Amino acid sequence: GRAGAGNVNEMASDPFYSMKAEVEEALKSILDERDMKRVLFDVEMLEDSIQRVQGNLARYGLDEAELARRKAFVISVKQQISSLRAQGPAHGQGAAGGTAMRESLLGGDRSQRDSDRARANAALQEENETFIEGEGLKRALIQREQDECLDDLSQSVARIGEMGLNIHNELSEQDEILDDLDERTDNTVHNMADVNRLVTDMLKSKQGRNQLCMIVALTLGLVFVTTLIFIIP
Repeated sequence: GRAGAGNVNEMASDPFYSMKAEVEEALKSILDERDMKRVLFDVEMLEDSIQRVQGNLARYGLDEAELARRKAFVISVKQQISSLRAQGPAHGQGAAGGTAMRESLLGGDRSQRDSDRARANAALQEENETFIEGEGLKRALIQREQDECLDDLSQSVARIGEMGLNIHNELSEQDEILDDLDERTDNTVHNMADVNRLVTDMLKSKQGRNQLCMIVALTLGLVFVTTLIFIIP
């Protein structure tokens, strides 16, 4: 079940078990002293890892039983190497004899080991496929969210651009109105200046003063006649 798959996953990620699997494979293909030295070198690395973790098992998620199993494996490999060395030259008398000897030292139950390894690999593959599928779904959701955000951002930019264009057009129209108002103001100022100049000239001349008095009298008379028209029934 899930617990078994979790244990397999932890074993596969543990450096000790990775090295242990390499040592087991190397034991199956030992042909000479050089092969034995390579296996012993790997065993020394396993011993170093055991010494590092045995002082603080809780930190590495181990217990005394697991530590004992690891030490037993190291001792077992050393014993197998010692047995192969004790055979001397007879160990190199053919691949068939060497293979039979190794199978005997390793317990002789190769089919069971292969079956266990196949189940472990199948469980690990299933975990990997589940993980990959979950990651694919996550990436798809993230990509869809990013696309939606980009769409919203694009619409916002379009609205801002439209507002900017409207503001520009409004400012252009107001500039034209202000220019027209300035022009009319200038014309009015010029006209007032002409009127002031004419009034000044009229006041300075006697004839002009008489004309001004006549204009005032006619205006007052027009106002008086207009008032009588509205008052008298």
